[in-house]
Amino acid sequence: MKTKVWFHAQIRWAVLVEGKKGLRSWEESAYIFLSENHETAFQQALDEGRRHEHICKEGPRLVATKLAEIVSLDWYRNPSEFLVSGGSQKATQYLPFGHTFDPEGSFPPPSF
Repeated sequence: MKTKVWFHAQIRWAVLVEGKKGLRSWEESAYIFLSENHETAFQQALDEGRRHEHICKEGPRLVATKLAEIVSLDWYRNPSEFLVSGGSQKATQYLPFGHTFDPEGSFPPPSF
């Protein structure tokens, strides 16, 4: 059995509105968890991000929250696992509702 260490991942989701609006905002959260190494930690961060994806209706339109990327992934020194909401940020670019993200394709750098 390998020794696990604490990691901190910054996870970003895109909130997309069906139709012309497209990207509405970005949502971010911090995730603190135990893992064996950076590779398994990255997979765990992706899994956590996917667990928080969802689609709902707002009036006649669909609104989807999709995992966009793991912003950063760092070794961390804290004795508990949790996810902390980092709030939201208004969109400054257009992305269509059907945009496909590839969070698995970009391994995050350390944030410090």
